[in-house]
Amino acid sequence: MKVLLSGATGFIGQSLLKVLLKDDHQIYALVRKFNKQLDASVTQLTLEMLETLDDKIDVFINLAGENIASQRWTKKRKTALFESRVSLTSKIKNALKHPPKTVISMSAVGYYGVARKETFYENTPPKSGFSHELCAAWESSAKAFANYDTRVVIFRLGVVLGMGGALEKMRLPFLCGLGGPIAGGGQWFSWVHIADVLNAITNAMFDESYKGTYNLVAPQLIEQKHFAKSYAASLKRPAILPTPKWPLDLIFGEMAALLTEGAKIIPQQLEKQGFEFEFDNIEDALSDIAKRY
Repeated sequence: MKVLLSGATGFIGQSLLKVLLKDDHQIYALVRKFNKQLDASVTQLTLEMLETLDDKIDVFINLAGENIASQRWTKKRKTALFESRVSLTSKIKNALKHPPKTVISMSAVGYYGVARKETFYENTPPKSGFSHELCAAWESSAKAFANYDTRVVIFRLGVVLGMGGALEKMRLPFLCGLGGPIAGGGQWFSWVHIADVLNAITNAMFDESYKGTYNLVAPQLIEQKHFAKSYAASLKRPAILPTPKWPLDLIFGEMAALLTEGAKIIPQQLEKQGFEFEFDNIEDALSDIAKRY
């Protein structure tokens, strides 16, 4: 297959690239500038170079997007988050001479907004707020490919657990015994092991029955305090020092809701699809990751 990949140097992108390189795919990576970290067999293209590409892309896998939780949501930051997701996706669509056969684009469970006590399936109406606006606009820009008879698959990700990403940022505090419950820990924690993310993406590449939007979260429903206890145990550390809500609100402002509020998300469409999770238990998932360090 001819595969166009955005976000190839990111947390998910690096892992996906290793999987794709094992097979006989012709891979194009969309980059801002040439990156020496990428395998020599990968063809690197800037957005301007993409406009000159004559090859017809079989699958465009859209992973690009600046980290939504890395900075306070100022007006400038919100604009940057939109640009790196929504605007970039639209620019890629406009740059390609030939529409891809399939588009697999990421989104997030932030699509559903802030709602601690409600349950969300793929068709449940979301709550308003910035995270919903960002995810909805990103999904809309990906769905625009369907106007050209492209099969579009959108995965709404929970917190992706693996060597890197969110766990890497949490690792030091937890190793220091500072990984207790956040804001009481009663909010839902939607998670998914990176192995299942990769399996879902590769399944969607080849199985044309995948179409539409899927919640890509593990079927096990846990609260944040359950995750904190399990992660600390995987590192052989205690998780007893709680983090109250008010300093997070003070430091992060609107973005604090990502940490203090979490909805109950159900992977209903993946279950209907017959997708089998390799890791459907948080203890097993964290134990697997701990072994790799």
